[in-house]
Amino acid sequence: MRSRSAPGSSTRTSRPTDRVHGPVLVAVVVLLIALAGVYVIEAFTASNPLIRIVLRSLPVLPVAIWTLWYEKSRPFERQSLTVRVAGRVLLLALVMAFAVAILGIGLNWLYDPQRVL
Repeated sequence: MRSRSAPGSSTRTSRPTDRVHGPVLVAVVVLLIALAGVYVIEAFTASNPLIRIVLRSLPVLPVAIWTLWYEKSRPFERQSLTVRVAGRVLLLALVMAFAVAILGIGLNWLYDPQRVL
């Protein structure tokens, strides 16, 4: 995009951006990073194995929902409404079962000090 000022002119072509939200945004980002850190630590060190399994598998859910319902190349798009919804719900259940098996139970088995080989 070309500048509107004359060549060689030091006049600004736009106003400075408003930085009122800067400190608030930085505070929110720092808070979210701290919460994410606590979440990851709890997902691997919680005393209850069921809580560890759920915390490790839970982040897969929004990605699976987005992929099955909102992505452009949605599965079952040309089917009837009943088949489309049933197929997507079944795929969501399969994806979550896979996530629980690998991220939850698999990692729990690997990192459990009480297990016996």
